[in-house]
Amino acid sequence: SAGALLTDDVRRRVAAMRAALPDDVAIGMHEHNNLALGVANTVAAIQEGATLVDVSLAGLGAGGGNCQTEALIAVLEKMGIKTGVDLWPLLDVADDVVRAQVMRRRIEVDRLTITMGYASVPASYLLHAIRAAERFGLDTRDIIVELGRRKVVVGQEDMILGLAAEMAGVKAQEET
Repeated sequence: SAGALLTDDVRRRVAAMRAALPDDVAIGMHEHNNLALGVANTVAAIQEGATLVDVSLAGLGAGGGNCQTEALIAVLEKMGIKTGVDLWPLLDVADDVVRAQVMRRRIEVDRLTITMGYASVPASYLLHAIRAAERFGLDTRDIIVELGRRKVVVGQEDMILGLAAEMAGVKAQEET
């Protein structure tokens, strides 16, 4: 979803799949947290019939991170959905191992990761967009939004430099 789906979007998609597929077919959800909806969207997917959810401790993942395992477990338990997972050791591993020893940097929902979710652009574009913006004197967010407008998918990252050059040329023409 590139962290771009709203909760109602998730509900509609999962409900449609559940209605169209036999009960023995698993439906899964891999939710990014770019709009800070990773846990809420995963809960919505479960409520609509998703039987597999892909999560990560401390939200470890690209962009704004993924649905945070320990937060999801806490929410499900509060909802009365038994997970069979012992929350306290899970919280300890998330903090003492993943955050302290594995992560190079903290996962943050910040201006760029929010923009990625807002524009429906996959996280694989982020570093390329930052570099192109620096090279051509542009705002990274403008590049990300234009990528979203063009409905890019994973694997098209090589077109970012051309797009940034094009945008810089338009910007230069507007300034003269």
